[in-house]
Amino acid sequence: MGTAVNKPFHLRQWLSVQQAVNHLSAVAEEPFTSADLADLAEEHQLNLYWYRPGQQVAYLDRPAVLELSTPLRLCAENPSDWKAISGILRQRPALPAYEQDTPLLEDEDGNRLRITFDHRRRPEPFSGRWYPSLAELVVRRSEIEQLEPSLFSSSSGEEHALERQQLLNVIWELEKLALDGEHHSTDWLAEQIARRSGNLDRQALERILIAAEREGTRGTPH
Repeated sequence: MGTAVNKPFHLRQWLSVQQAVNHLSAVAEEPFTSADLADLAEEHQLNLYWYRPGQQVAYLDRPAVLELSTPLRLCAENPSDWKAISGILRQRPALPAYEQDTPLLEDEDGNRLRITFDHRRRPEPFSGRWYPSLAELVVRRSEIEQLEPSLFSSSSGEEHALERQQLLNVIWELEKLALDGEHHSTDWLAEQIARRSGNLDRQALERILIAAEREGTRGTPH
C-alpha cells in the first residue's frame, strides 16, 4: 500500500484520511474535515479500515497469527468501540485498558480478528498502540466515490427521489426488452451485463435489476 500514495487518484484502492478529506473538499468546493468523516462513520455510512504494516493479528476462532499486510475493516457493531474509533477522526485518541479492549477486525472472508503482540513487544495498558492512530485509519476509494452523489447533490431530496424513480423505470423497460421472449432470469441478465462491461459487479447489478423490476411491477406511472 505504501506505493499507492504516488498513484493517480483513480488508480488507488485505499486512501488515507487526509487524502479522502482533500478529495471531498475538492469535489464539494468547500472545506471538508476528518470530523465530517467521523459523522459519516457514526451514521454507519462509511467503513473504516485499520492499516498498520507488520502488526500481528490473531483470529478469534482458531490459533493462527499473521502480520497485517492489507487494511482490515473495523467492525461497527459494538457502539462504544465505534464511538472511540470515530473519535480518532475527531483528533481524540482512544486508549483502551488492555488487549481485549481492542476493536474487532474483519477480513474480506468475514473472519474476525484482533491485533496482538508477542510478549517482548506487548505495550503497557492504556497505550495508544492498542488502538489505531489517525494515520492508521484508511478508507476505500470506491466507497468514498459511492458517497459523493448523496453528499454533494445539488438537487433537493424530492428531486433526487424522482431522479432515482425515473432511472429505475428506464432500467425496468430495458430489462423487459432484454428478457421478453427469451425467458431468461434477472440473474442471467446481470451476468451478461457484468461480462460485457468488465468492471461492474454482478451481484450489485442483480440487486439493481430486482429493485427496478419491483418498482416496475407496482405500476409506477411513466
